[in-house]
Amino acid sequence: MSILKGLRSHPERVVERFTRYLNGPMGRTVLETLDEGESFILQTSEHTFRVTRKRGKAVVELISVSLL
Repeated sequence: MSILKGLRSHPERVVERFTRYLNGPMGRTVLETLDEGESFILQTSEHTFRVTRKRGKAVVELISVSLL
């Protein structure tokens, strides 16, 4: 494991995991339903994300973090 990998914040790691999932085989169905440039909001108990299809890939952006 790289030293830099350990320095990322929790929200950055969550964004990376959702990005990998949506661009992988398991998320392919979700991505195929979006037109280029189209987006949707994904909300979990702790985070709100915007997922946009750009150049055929899912781009995940963190919108907010809830402080429980």
